[in-house]
This record gives sequence, C-alpha cells and structure tokens, in this order.
Amino acid sequence: MKLMKKGQVGNIQGFVMAIVGVAVVLAVGLIVLSELKGSTTTDSDAYNATGTIIAKLATVPTWIGILITVALAFIVLGYFYTRG
Repeated sequence: MKLMKKGQVGNIQGFVMAIVGVAVVLAVGLIVLSELKGSTTTDSDAYNATGTIIAKLATVPTWIGILITVALAFIVLGYFYTRG
C-alpha cells in the first residue's frame, strides 16, 4: 500500500473499479434472467431453472459486502503496519 498525499492511499482505484464492474455485470445479468423468466411459460423446465438461477445470484450481493469489509480492514491494517 503506497501513501501518496495526506489522506490518499494508492492502488485502491483498481479495487473499487473491480467491485463496480462486478456489481454492474450482476445487475445486468439479473435483469436479463428476469426478462427471460417472464417470457417462458410457468410450467416449463426453463422457467423453473431460471427461477433457481435468479435465487442463487441474489445471494451474491451479500458476498460483495463481506468482500468490501474485509478489503477495507486490510487497507486499515496495512496503513498502520507500514506506518510503525
């Protein structure tokens, strides 16, 4: 972790962009899957499979929150480690 100016930490931009990219891809994927589910009949296997995939993908934002929390903890710990 590189300290640039007061209050700025280098190399965080890549992490933030990766999280934003994952969130955008997840949101677009869920929108496409919900449209696909709406276009199929309610008794078909495709309808059931799409519903299962949507339910599984809906748990991903929880993991993103945990990932952000852990990364921020490492950033704070790294700041104090390199400082002392």
